[in-house]
Amino acid sequence: MKFGYLVGAAGKTIAAVGITAALALGAFGSGLLLPFSAHAQAMPSQEQIEQLRALPREQQEQLARQFGIDAEALQYLGQDERDTQQSVADDEPVTQDRSTQQGQVRGALLPNEVEAQFDSLESKLEHFGYDMFAGEPSTFAPVTGTPVPSSYIIGIGDMVRVQLFGQRTVYHYLAVNREGYLIIPDVGQVQVAGLTYSSMQELIKHTIDERTIGQQVAVSMGATRSIQVYIVGESYKPGAYMVSSFATVSQALHVSGGFSDIASLRDVQLVRGGNVVTNFDLYDLLIKGDSSADRILQNGDVIFIPPRGNTVAVEGEVNRPAIYEIKGDETFADLLEFAGGTKPDAYMGDVTVRRVREGRRSVRNLDLSDESTLQAGVQGGDHIVLRTTPETVDDAVMLVGAVNRPGRYEWQPGMRISDMLKSSRHDLLEYADLSYGLVVREEGTRRRLQVWQFDVANAIEGQAEDDLELNERDYVLIFSRYQTEEEERQNISDLSLTQDERRRAERRRSLDAYRQAYIEGMTQVSTTANNGSRNGGEVPIRELFGTPDDDDAISPDELAEYSRDRMLEPLMQRLQRQRTERGNTPFVYVAGEVNHPGVYPLVQNATARRLVAAAGGLRDSAYLQRAEITRINLDAGEAETEYKAFDLMDVILGNRDIELQGRDRLNVLSIPEWQNTYEVTLRGEVRFPGTYAIRRGEDLSALIERAGGFTDFAFLEGAVFTRQELREQERRRMTMLAEELQREIASNSITGTGGSNQSYDQMRTLLADLMSVEPVGRLIVDLPRILNGQSQAGDIQLKDGDVLHVPSRMDSISIMGEVQMATSYRFDRDLTVTDYINMSGGTKQKADTDRIYVVRANGSLEPHRQRRGWFSTSGSAQLRPGDAIVVPLDTTYTENLELWSQVTSIIYNSAVALAAINGI
Repeated sequence: MKFGYLVGAAGKTIAAVGITAALALGAFGSGLLLPFSAHAQAMPSQEQIEQLRALPREQQEQLARQFGIDAEALQYLGQDERDTQQSVADDEPVTQDRSTQQGQVRGALLPNEVEAQFDSLESKLEHFGYDMFAGEPSTFAPVTGTPVPSSYIIGIGDMVRVQLFGQRTVYHYLAVNREGYLIIPDVGQVQVAGLTYSSMQELIKHTIDERTIGQQVAVSMGATRSIQVYIVGESYKPGAYMVSSFATVSQALHVSGGFSDIASLRDVQLVRGGNVVTNFDLYDLLIKGDSSADRILQNGDVIFIPPRGNTVAVEGEVNRPAIYEIKGDETFADLLEFAGGTKPDAYMGDVTVRRVREGRRSVRNLDLSDESTLQAGVQGGDHIVLRTTPETVDDAVMLVGAVNRPGRYEWQPGMRISDMLKSSRHDLLEYADLSYGLVVREEGTRRRLQVWQFDVANAIEGQAEDDLELNERDYVLIFSRYQTEEEERQNISDLSLTQDERRRAERRRSLDAYRQAYIEGMTQVSTTANNGSRNGGEVPIRELFGTPDDDDAISPDELAEYSRDRMLEPLMQRLQRQRTERGNTPFVYVAGEVNHPGVYPLVQNATARRLVAAAGGLRDSAYLQRAEITRINLDAGEAETEYKAFDLMDVILGNRDIELQGRDRLNVLSIPEWQNTYEVTLRGEVRFPGTYAIRRGEDLSALIERAGGFTDFAFLEGAVFTRQELREQERRRMTMLAEELQREIASNSITGTGGSNQSYDQMRTLLADLMSVEPVGRLIVDLPRILNGQSQAGDIQLKDGDVLHVPSRMDSISIMGEVQMATSYRFDRDLTVTDYINMSGGTKQKADTDRIYVVRANGSLEPHRQRRGWFSTSGSAQLRPGDAIVVPLDTTYTENLELWSQVTSIIYNSAVALAAINGI
């Protein structure tokens, strides 16, 4: 009857929290029908709520855990209903909104999202020690191989081995009878029940000596009896158990399957004859290994397990986070001992303790590194959280970059850069920039960054201006002289490239630590890693100066490991969110004839000379007599631009210097009429082929004269002149054409227009052919006319990177395109274009016979069919040695797209030009 009552009450509780009757039946396994619909989620009545509250506390908690609700909120069930009933008159009809009412209950049962997140870790903690004794109950078999302690009490049913030797040898295996006697043949009975094992041995030996002559005896225990003990209280399965007479309290607990969910592990009572023999604190056994209170049981003993007392949760940086039961006088030190001690990185100076006091939750932060606080008492319900010690190291400075031994160095008052960097040969990498280094420092509560610039070589020599005094947690940055990995490979020795991998890994770790230190805490991730420029969070830094990004910006994958761009990136992100005293962004920009133009941080000791050093120094083309600073002054909310011209030579020599402020732009001018070394290459049938340095504005004919002219085998009509500038133009044109063509293909494919007979994949294949064509950059020139001065366009003015290919004499005609077999034939004056096409097997089905054209040896084009006059019929192009006949693809056959003709022309013309170059 009692079980049925509990099931009925549990079913009503389940209905109250929205659990269906089917789940309730499955959970309890009973065949009872619950008094509500299996699909209903009706509110419980006040009578049902009162029945629920009448259940024992542990059963309420068990139901709450089973269905994932808060047991503390059960007391609020029905409260809103009572309040509503009191506020409404008896004769007034009450209309309740089921959805609103249910929502109120859910609001009472479900915790606040913030509290749920705050308590998420606590819910994962388990009570300490319960799992050790967990298991299914079983009998505890008698132990025969265990040594018998001398204090063991002999009882009825014990077996004793008695061996007599001397005049004769006799072996007896005897049992203690119900009267407590041990009957030894030829000796008699001996009263042994109630004696200890050692006392029994002495008694038997004494009796044998008295009753026999010349006999000696050896006494040992055989099988021991089983005893019955009772395990009651908060046991997993209370009841009576048969255990070995050697069994102890802890062994009996294991026999019974351990503890219930609310059992106490710290006050297990051994009751014998109505008196408490011992109080066994299992924490002594589990934590300290002390089993002195683990007494051997006797028949009829009672093990009583009371309910659990107050508990304290410990989590975080401890070795054994869990929920621990406490007694009245335990301290924080005891709790940390229970938790196995703290981890090495636990921060004891700020430990969070969440405590319930006078019905309210509070949070305290305690310094457990103080001994008096550590010995303070804890209270039931406390939740102690030990956090980790911050990763930052206070008494150290960080050395990062192109150094041999990067990492943290011990900081001491008065420490300077020269204390870490004593030798440029032994402490720095070969490619370290000796003119530019930075010290990065955080100041104040807001952790504003201050940047100090120094000359690395001067700092190593101990010059006071550059050998800066360091503060703890400073970062010292040493840069590479080069921006790209390719530059490093070309300029440094093999020794630097094959450095020990362990040291390279150490430098990478220090660089990663520096980057993490200055990127963490940012509100927005920088896009620098994607575009390779030193950008800030919201606005690219270059745009702050009105300077667009370069088209030839270096890819992040090409940057050297310790280049300016890579190492300044995290620093610039932080600085972009700061402002100077004048309201400007703390950046300066240098442009013009410096080795590394770009945006740099405004250092505390910023001058024009230091900015030039930051930019890697001046190029050879720099104009030293004049430079210019563009400055924006903010006055009453308005910006005014100021230009400051100065003598750059005086600044470099140190005769004067100019202080800089945020957003200043330094422009280093170029020497008038300065030109870098221009180089032009002559190949093929030239008397002295090779690469020639030219002056600006030099003509092709003058260069050919310097090269000694041509050989007797030169085929001037087939000369190929290529230019880097034209190659880039062709590449851009091909890219634009491919994009237009792709859009048109996709549009026609979607709309079904264009009359396409080919698949989309086939057209994409032809598009891929276009993109795979390597641009040549050929400039069509008539070399004989230019050299003879007959060209109306005049001579060719050379540019850097120009190449002239002069092939040997040619006597062939090439056929390519939509013919059966593309090949070359010996030139024959009597054969026409049609003859050569027929010799190649004729045209293919997709050939456009109306647009056959001839590519001349010099690269010019002529159509195959030509009109000789207004009314005359079409004639055929006259062939010459070195010409190529091109039969294009019929674009209307493939797709009605206007761009196909351009595509095929580019492909075929590029093939002809490459064939001419490769034939040299």
